[in-house]
Amino acid sequence: MEAYNDNIHSGTKYFSVEGTSRIKILNRFNLLCITYSLPFIVFSFWFKFYQSATVFLVGLIFYLISHRCIQQLYLDTAKVLILVATGLSVFYLSLLYGFDSGFHLYYFTSPLIVFSIFDFTEKRKIFFGFLLHLSFVVTLICLNSADFRMLSDVPYQINKVLYPVNIVLALSFCLLLVAFFSEFNNKVNEQLSISNKDLEVKHQLLLTEINERRETESKLHILLKDKETLLSETHHRVKNNLAVVSGMLDLQAMMNEDKRIKDILNDSRSRIKSMSLIHEALYKYENVSQIEFGKYIATLLQEIQKTYQAAAFTVKISIEAEKIFLNVIQAIPCGLLVNEVITNCYKHAFLKQTHCEINIKFYEEGKNCVLMITDNGKGINRDVDLYSKSIGMTLIDAFVKQLKGNHQIINDNGTKLVLTFEHSL
Repeated sequence: MEAYNDNIHSGTKYFSVEGTSRIKILNRFNLLCITYSLPFIVFSFWFKFYQSATVFLVGLIFYLISHRCIQQLYLDTAKVLILVATGLSVFYLSLLYGFDSGFHLYYFTSPLIVFSIFDFTEKRKIFFGFLLHLSFVVTLICLNSADFRMLSDVPYQINKVLYPVNIVLALSFCLLLVAFFSEFNNKVNEQLSISNKDLEVKHQLLLTEINERRETESKLHILLKDKETLLSETHHRVKNNLAVVSGMLDLQAMMNEDKRIKDILNDSRSRIKSMSLIHEALYKYENVSQIEFGKYIATLLQEIQKTYQAAAFTVKISIEAEKIFLNVIQAIPCGLLVNEVITNCYKHAFLKQTHCEINIKFYEEGKNCVLMITDNGKGINRDVDLYSKSIGMTLIDAFVKQLKGNHQIINDNGTKLVLTFEHSL
């Protein structure tokens, strides 16, 4: 069963084997001092040395109070009582009987007493313990040099007997303290050995867990790489299939002489090309799930310009796009919308016009993405509203709904389309 170790200064209490052994040492020390005091009490009363009997009795009371403090877990109080009792008892007995009695020899046990009752971590307390005993020793030496003795009627024969007795008792006291301290160290070392073994076991378990996690991470990395390769291959095949469809539409347009049918086929081929560019970008770059939409817009505009390079007018296009990545679910409808709007600009906005401009802005505003396309063309004729009846406007509305956004078309020295939708990562 673990014992309870107490620190009255910090108010913290904890269980430890070291605390158990320390309490045992304190109890044994008190019992040892009480045992050594009893014969001297009888001796003092027998020879009617009541002053020395009083000193022994006071010391005995201190040791009993210290024992009670240990039971109540006031360990620091118990340690102070032990230091005071041992220091004062030896001090007064040496003054009472003189140096000839040998009572001062017990001060040689001071280092063992201090190191036995205090932890090595309690450096300040150890220092004050030594300082207390040292002050007693220095004071005693000064008084002895002045030939000061409180009892002047102690027979020489008694001191002659007390001196060897105190030598033996002081030596036995030292040996017992060494034994207690050695037993305490052995128990602490055993506990440390057990703790080290536990730490080694935990260390091995931790190493095993780390290795298992590394293996799992390696397997996940391989699986993720395989998935990316598969997804990249899928984008590549989709792009190739769309290229085949686009080529078939282009062939049909070349073989057909009806201008209206040619325009319809070219519009369809342009829409397919806008989707194909997204899959091509996802195939080429490492990120197979997201596309930098600003770069995609630039590539798409190049393809549209190639389609309408035979037009009677030249369009100056400027792009201001932040570095924003869109996933496939948002990139495809947004790309189709850009394709539809720019194509309609080429087809309807710049008739009988030489200075033609299209400005595109794409940026984030809070959690939303904003796409703004502006031209300096003739604008939408609200009276006729032919544009709203076209398939282009229908598709734009469909793409906006797919993006779960909203849009505005404004006549302002041309046409301005503003699309806002929530950015989904």
